Amino acid sequence: MTEFVSVLDIMENAPYGAQTAVRDEVASMDAELRRTMDQGLTPDDMKTARAAREAVQAASSILSRLFA
Repeated sequence: MTEFVSVLDIMENAPYGAQTAVRDEVASMDAELRRTMDQGLTPDDMKTARAAREAVQAASSILSRLFA
């Protein structure tokens, strides 16, 4: 997504498709990080990528709870 999206607005007012779009974007971020990690990184870059992937996975978990 290239624009700001308020999760609170999506929870209250948006159709289910908007929720799906946010979840899909987070899943896409996770997949891209995984592909990048699989290609091989320097130890410092791998540490950064792991932290980023953990953050993306945490976001996915939060969205699952919010949109339940």
